[in-house]
Amino acid sequence: MPGLSSRPGGLVVIGILTLSFVHINSEIWSNEVADVQFGHLGSSITLACGAASHGSPVQWWHNGSSVQPWRTSGEALTLLNTTRSMEGNYSCHEQSGALLQTVRLRLGYPPGHLRVSCQVPSHSRIICSWMQIVATHLPTEYISSYRVDNGWPESCKQELAGVNECTISNPQFWGNRHIVNITEVNPLGSMSTFTKVDVLKNLKPDVPEALSTLEVEGQPTQLLVQWKAPVSWSDDIAFPLKFELQYRPVGSNLWSKLETEDTSVTIMDAMVGQLHHIQVRAQDAFINHSQWSEWSHMVQGRPWSNPYTSTEETTAESFDESVFPTTFPVKATNKSPEMSPENESLSLLLIISLFAAAMVAVVSTITLLLWVRNRKQHNVTKQELTSMVKMKSLPI
Repeated sequence: MPGLSSRPGGLVVIGILTLSFVHINSEIWSNEVADVQFGHLGSSITLACGAASHGSPVQWWHNGSSVQPWRTSGEALTLLNTTRSMEGNYSCHEQSGALLQTVRLRLGYPPGHLRVSCQVPSHSRIICSWMQIVATHLPTEYISSYRVDNGWPESCKQELAGVNECTISNPQFWGNRHIVNITEVNPLGSMSTFTKVDVLKNLKPDVPEALSTLEVEGQPTQLLVQWKAPVSWSDDIAFPLKFELQYRPVGSNLWSKLETEDTSVTIMDAMVGQLHHIQVRAQDAFINHSQWSEWSHMVQGRPWSNPYTSTEETTAESFDESVFPTTFPVKATNKSPEMSPENESLSLLLIISLFAAAMVAVVSTITLLLWVRNRKQHNVTKQELTSMVKMKSLPI
């Protein structure tokens, strides 16, 4: 919604609005004009002593001190290149010291363009707020109005004094565009800032309220979530809202999401016994290109768990702690505890090693026996050959 500079087409609107506020503005500064003079910071300003006789020399004082650095000419005082330090109370006196007139000087800047922002929290309201881009340091009033397309300007109501905000009630929601005009007025002039508002694209509900969670009896993976539509949204069935719920177990970075047009939903895949983070937001159900609201504050919820199981576990833990203090060793029973994965791996390695050793022993034994047997057979064969040689050597 960019601000628009003043242009001839908008001067007519400004003129009408300015005329309607002349009485108001005259009341704002009428009591100050006789005693206060406004000036543009950085410019040269002349203060006149109207009560002095024409051409008579006068003395000027600033906040009770004699004015020396600045230029005086007859009954007038000229301040060059004014700064904020030159603000204050000025008085002119006759040569005898008699007071002739006092004037208060205030310095600042004329109005500039404003930073304007408009929100559409429902079909029945547009809320616009604004702030100065450059501080003027001067008393300021704002005139707020709007028009639909090329229609006549209407008032954007400022409900609270001193708050830079106005409200358009029951806008023409299906109009092409609304043009909001905020005119800043101070003693040095006026400036208008125009802002286009597309009510459909800028429709953004307020945050859903009263978000809460409930257990579902007997269902350890379910969690009931409830909330209320924002108070600012119309109860009319012609303007339904849709909601998006996001949830995750505490410690997880991944959100799961559900959409519904109801103000409650049951999570069916909650993690058993785990605490969950939950948030909800809203959007107009019919206008898909409108905006989602901000996420609601985060609540926590845990699914139902069996109270008897919890009681038994608690009782067992209490019994163990009372009977077996942690400062004394506990004698193991005949029942073997479950082995950890590390112990199981060690046992398996030991069994394999023993089996391998046994196999090596068996193979070694068989090899030794075969060697002994072959040795004996070799000796027998050698003896038989020796006997045969001896027999052949005998004479016949």
